[in-house]
Amino acid sequence: MEMSWLQSIKDFRYLLFLLVPVGIYLMVIGIKKLTAFAKAKMIYEMSVSSIDGSFTLEDGGKYDIWLCGKKYSVSPIYNLDIKLKNNATGEFVILYPDFFRTTTSSIKDFRVKLSTFDADRGSYNISLTDSVEERENIINNRGIDYKKFSIQIRENVNTATIFVGVLGIILGFMAIDVGLVFPLLYKF
Repeated sequence: MEMSWLQSIKDFRYLLFLLVPVGIYLMVIGIKKLTAFAKAKMIYEMSVSSIDGSFTLEDGGKYDIWLCGKKYSVSPIYNLDIKLKNNATGEFVILYPDFFRTTTSSIKDFRVKLSTFDADRGSYNISLTDSVEERENIINNRGIDYKKFSIQIRENVNTATIFVGVLGIILGFMAIDVGLVFPLLYKF
């Protein structure tokens, strides 16, 4: 009777070692999900100093508006009043703000998600403000170099994808930790 109990504990030790490849798999899947977020397909890019721009969407769906620029520089994030107009209908598209300010960055550049919108396929016009006075204030503002910043239209990446990616990395790390530490820590 005692022998089978000891044998089951040793089998449990080997079972814990199997958590290591499971953890590695979860971490790889999580990293792939997060890189898919960082590499969302860019549809259009315009400099903030140009104020207006036009682009065409080949497919309908959800899209994001991002502010891109150099890291560690003064950002015009609060000076921008973005308007998006469908050229075919002449109607303005409703922009839903991103309250959590989703960001992604590299060594020298950053990207901040400003808003999300639903759009059908077609041609669109994006402008940073409606009034001429506000446009002149944006261009002549001395504190911010608007030539360093651009507005990008990118395909929307679901926030569930980001959540699954982060969760996969955390669970993968925990599985690797349990699979390596517990069998080595407790000598059965």
